[in-house]
Amino acid sequence: MKTKTPTPDLEYYMGKLDPEYESKGQETIGRMLDEYRIPFFYKNPILVWEDGERRIKRPDFTLPTYNNTVIEYTPVPDEAAREDSRIYKENRIAALFLKDSDLTGPDWQQKLYDKLAERYHHPQSFSIDRYQPS
Repeated sequence: MKTKTPTPDLEYYMGKLDPEYESKGQETIGRMLDEYRIPFFYKNPILVWEDGERRIKRPDFTLPTYNNTVIEYTPVPDEAAREDSRIYKENRIAALFLKDSDLTGPDWQQKLYDKLAERYHHPQSFSIDRYQPS
């Protein structure tokens, strides 16, 4: 007598394709980007000038189709986030900094998508934002 083994569902296999996120907040952002079909690189190295020297930074997310905007997840804004903000600004890299409260509310995903769409349609030379849903 043969027993049937359950077929793993699509979510199981999709989960295998996800990067190994460092935090739940990063996973939430990554899943939102996937849901909206926004291509991204996770922890992709970029070259920046910092205090007169070349350095490698690895932003949480880099969105190539959104003028290489980077998204950094900082659960609680701190000195390191302020320093990253300065570095991105000096290197003219558009950046969004998200904290835990930005990932809540019934329509936070749509608000973030709208913010990204604005950057796509109206690219600026650089812009640093602390995204704040209303």
